[in-house]
Amino acid sequence: ELNEKTVIVTGGASGIGRACVARLFDEGANVVAVDLDAQQVQAVIDHLGADERLVAVAADIADAERVDDLVATTVNRFGAVHGLVNCAGVRGVGSVIDVDRHVWDRNLDVNLTGAFNTTRAAARATVDAGGSGPIVTSPSTAGVEGVPNRLAYVASKHGLVGLTRGAALDLAPPGIRVNAVAPGMIRTPMTSVMLDDPEEAERIRREHPIGRIGEPAEVAAAIAFCCRTTRASSPARSSLRTGGSTAGTSSTGERPDD
Repeated sequence: ELNEKTVIVTGGASGIGRACVARLFDEGANVVAVDLDAQQVQAVIDHLGADERLVAVAADIADAERVDDLVATTVNRFGAVHGLVNCAGVRGVGSVIDVDRHVWDRNLDVNLTGAFNTTRAAARATVDAGGSGPIVTSPSTAGVEGVPNRLAYVASKHGLVGLTRGAALDLAPPGIRVNAVAPGMIRTPMTSVMLDDPEEAERIRREHPIGRIGEPAEVAAAIAFCCRTTRASSPARSSLRTGGSTAGTSSTGERPDD
């Protein structure tokens, strides 16, 4: 279903974004992998075989003009944009009292404004070409519940959920489906600072009824499902890939163990 379709993946150098690049490429898509780290995103392409269906682009998605350029480059290379996967993201530590203003600004710039920039540019290119297709965002469970001492991240991800819902309604008439896949704790470079600590990793594992931490490939599979042209037809659908961590608590007030 993705053969000869062109999908832009932001955050394509690592974690969930990297897994999406590999998964969509395996399913036959042309993939434009975007990341701030030029060397790392090119390494991903090289690892997959430097195929002509793969392109690496270095860009800061918080820069709207740069995003417009990368979408134009995609159209020039492959003829059209058929899909977008928004995986680029940053996070930072800080409460409402002590969060650094730079951390706040950068989280909002990348996680929310960056996703707006890519969504708008990709949607414009798709509509201008008279096409349709999917846009998938990745807000994480921080977009649907609070996390202590992560104010900027939580605020940006809640905003991303709102962006997804609003864009889904705006883009439904021309046939562009906008969906969200919200993963729980996934083993990525961003989460390694927590998961490399045995005690912290065990605490997090106990919060997931499936008894383990999720892997990027599992989230990529859900995102690929949303990208297939004949499925995931309902706009503004959120898919929670949480390992059960948001299902609730036991009668004792604790998360159920495995």
